[in-house]
Amino acid sequence: MVVVVASLLGALAFWYLVLRSPGTQIGLRQALHLYRRGQPASAARGGTGLPVAGVYRYRTTGGEKLSFGAISRPFPPTTEMIVTDATCSTMKWEPLVQHMEGLVVCPNAGGGTTLSAVLSQETIAGTQTAESILCPRGTFFLPPHPAAGERWTDVCQSDHQRVDLVGQVLGSSSVAVGMRLRPALHTRIVLTFSGSETGTNPTDYWLSPGSGLVLRQRESVDLFQKAGPLGEVRYTESMAISLDSTTPLQ
Repeated sequence: MVVVVASLLGALAFWYLVLRSPGTQIGLRQALHLYRRGQPASAARGGTGLPVAGVYRYRTTGGEKLSFGAISRPFPPTTEMIVTDATCSTMKWEPLVQHMEGLVVCPNAGGGTTLSAVLSQETIAGTQTAESILCPRGTFFLPPHPAAGERWTDVCQSDHQRVDLVGQVLGSSSVAVGMRLRPALHTRIVLTFSGSETGTNPTDYWLSPGSGLVLRQRESVDLFQKAGPLGEVRYTESMAISLDSTTPLQ
């Protein structure tokens, strides 16, 4: 009887915590397919101050969870970032079929890059969310002539909410990529949400000074959001990624 009950409880727990919030990794082959489908044939290559288009692989730690029912899932140990470009560059980190985070960055006439949009799409515990946060023209992602201590602020918008952005240059650094140390610029962007979601999303970036390629990234999310039949739930995420190679697969 104890074995039967334990097995039943185990099955129920598996259904509730795993099957209700599955996580299907996007493999390299699928990432390359998404890249080739999304990359315009006439897109510019190089010389724009943006990362070279392609698929970049990252060593990854972290995961996400909901306060409801202790629902959680880890990120795979290896993930891909899909970079497509035209006039601007779209960088999508897609660790799972059910989870995408993206940025749209554009070259700035005075140097550096601007942040045009922050994208996300997610399915967890039977709920689906898709969000496009649009930032004003001139909102920096990587400012021109960055200096340690430099700060900037802006107000971005998405449906039904305001997103306050605070950026900061923390200083020059170096990051191990493969077997080599690469120069990096350490920046931090903090998003504060008010509206249909409330909470914060601070992200540290270690960027290649010439192209803005993400060499390392560390992010945390702490949001209260309405999630359909679950009512208001707390969503938290922590992730850290480190680049394997500065040469993308195409």
